[in-house]
Amino acid sequence: MTALLEPVGAREAKNRFSELAAEVNRTGAALPVLKNGKPWLIIQPASAEAAARRARLAQFRALTQQVERDAEAEPAWDPSVSDADMLGAERVRRFG
Repeated sequence: MTALLEPVGAREAKNRFSELAAEVNRTGAALPVLKNGKPWLIIQPASAEAAARRARLAQFRALTQQVERDAEAEPAWDPSVSDADMLGAERVRRFG
């Protein structure tokens, strides 16, 4: 089932069409448009291929955020320790 954005009235959809269409395209979610408070039509992305690209982009962003969180947890770099010493300590830590 396709995710839905918060419904908007027909007048608001007309006045903000470009912004709303960009949001539909960016999120891949359908946008219900109401007329006289009742569902009138739905604006949705044009193709499954575009939705797949947005899904891959969302996965990439989630992975990037995870990498950034992991990097923040890394200890600060100590310039007094050589690369060989750091590598040796990491080998001991990982493999005993």
